[in-house]
Amino acid sequence: MIYGIENISLVAPFSFLFSIILFFGVVFVGDFFQKKLIKKIKKYKFINYNIFFSPIIGIYIIISLLYIILIFEIYSIFFIKTFSYFIFFLGIINLYLNRSLYLQLIKSFKLNQSLEIHLIIGFYVLLFFISASPITHADSLDYHFLGALNLLNNGHFQKEILPMHTNLVSVGEIPLALGLSIGAEQFGGIIQFSSLLSLIPIFFQKGHNKLFLLAILACPITFFLVSSPKPQLLFCITTLLIFIFLVKNFPKLKNKEIKLFFLIGLLLLSFIFLAKYSFILSTSLLLIYSYFILVRKKFFYSPIMIGLVVFLITILPHWIFRHQNFDTDIINLFISPLPLNVYGYESLQNLLSGGSIDLINVIIFKHLKDFTSSFGPLFVILILMINKNTLNFKFPLIMITTFIICVIIFGSNLNRFLYEGYLWLVFLVSLTFIKNSKIYNFFSKIVFVQSFLIFLICIYFVVTIFPGSINENFKKKVMMNYANGYELAEWTNQKLNKEDILISTHRSISLFNMKTFSNIFTWHIDPKNKLSLKYANYLKSEKINRIVFYGKKLETKPFEKCLGKKLFYKENVGRHVGRNPFTEREYYSGWIFEFKNEYLPNCLIG
Repeated sequence: MIYGIENISLVAPFSFLFSIILFFGVVFVGDFFQKKLIKKIKKYKFINYNIFFSPIIGIYIIISLLYIILIFEIYSIFFIKTFSYFIFFLGIINLYLNRSLYLQLIKSFKLNQSLEIHLIIGFYVLLFFISASPITHADSLDYHFLGALNLLNNGHFQKEILPMHTNLVSVGEIPLALGLSIGAEQFGGIIQFSSLLSLIPIFFQKGHNKLFLLAILACPITFFLVSSPKPQLLFCITTLLIFIFLVKNFPKLKNKEIKLFFLIGLLLLSFIFLAKYSFILSTSLLLIYSYFILVRKKFFYSPIMIGLVVFLITILPHWIFRHQNFDTDIINLFISPLPLNVYGYESLQNLLSGGSIDLINVIIFKHLKDFTSSFGPLFVILILMINKNTLNFKFPLIMITTFIICVIIFGSNLNRFLYEGYLWLVFLVSLTFIKNSKIYNFFSKIVFVQSFLIFLICIYFVVTIFPGSINENFKKKVMMNYANGYELAEWTNQKLNKEDILISTHRSISLFNMKTFSNIFTWHIDPKNKLSLKYANYLKSEKINRIVFYGKKLETKPFEKCLGKKLFYKENVGRHVGRNPFTEREYYSGWIFEFKNEYLPNCLIG
């Protein structure tokens, strides 16, 4: 078993270089299958710009294959590692065989272009470097990377009640595991970024206004999602591509073609739903829209049969897996990726989905540290750009309206869950806007103003964080300055052995070199409740022997009765840091205690 990101990642710059080669291997896979599919449909021709669809096609093919292997535990660890080396080999072949094509694509973006083209190119370059930077994002250091490591170590999805957050891990972490299997830490982030490349063939078509692509690239939420391997951007862009296809192409297909594309679309929607249950709204709306088109073409029963087959090979195996391991009932299987029937998990679910969106913060951030949670004024301006032409697209407009209203009323307090509605709205307005109108002129000015501001922020991020991917000394500095919990983990790693089993009161548990459990479960249980016995017995079975605390002063609850002697203490062991330069960087101290495993469960449960 290998624990700790630094133990499995290659040193800089090899981790970065391997990530690039692995990415081109994914492009090779996507390019191959894309050409095979286009050959079957005579009306479509393969052009050079189609290569930009290859990363997103390739990664879904890989995810689908590895998902089947993982869910049925078919020599999973062996196949993940074999896949990664095979795709890495394909990446080398791809770079050699298609080097002239890639040079040609680079040369096609000439210097004598408009300002918007230069900004688009600049954004793609900067966002790439941001995606290829060392991983400093809090959620990623908590459970996304830990989940990927667990896939590599165990060969299956989470089967245990702890750590709690790793039960959120699903198909979205498969690309992370694929990269980490050969030490390519940045691969997951690059895959998230690469989904944006699929927008180039769409917005660079004749008749499309490229300012709307700029409105997507210059969105602060886009910046936030690119800066993390968190599996969200890839799936948001996929729902946009499906939305575009349903609006423009799906109704025009022949009967034989329409069944094939409905099958492909349904497979994609299933994996999006499995990746993150928050996509249930968007995937349901897209499914309803596609079925509406099929009914108009007098397809009634075949879509139901196709849907049943897709459900049986994608969602049902995952539900059976969860039922077998957590005894979760059908209702809870449908509404949450968490085992809500297990005491404590309903509280976690309420924490994750609680609150409501601040509509003012959607338009403009209240504090500088919150700028990546805002869309800027473009969201409102796009709504104001809806006109009579837009109203002709009745069903897509109803979908967007329904999505936005439902997220505002029933969603969590995180603005980024409106992102899909924003993307859909951008595309729909791009089809129907009136170029000479006052509102469009105002829109274009705001796009450029927001672009310049976000462009400067991207430059700052690249200059301060990306160097950590090309030099190991820089990486240490980057992690110390921007990865919260890194210094505490480094100190703990120096003091403890890799054979120790740790409870950490800091959430960045993927930074520790030993098997580590988070104390977050204590937020969601009452130790006086006998149902908490399940957690105490689980910790006892794992033979926990160490616990680390941090803070300005020592707070040991609810573990005070489980502690042995104090092993290590360091004043000002680390600082509260983050990627936002406006984060207050206060120092905290660290304590490591002996954990008396033999006192469990009585020392924890009253």
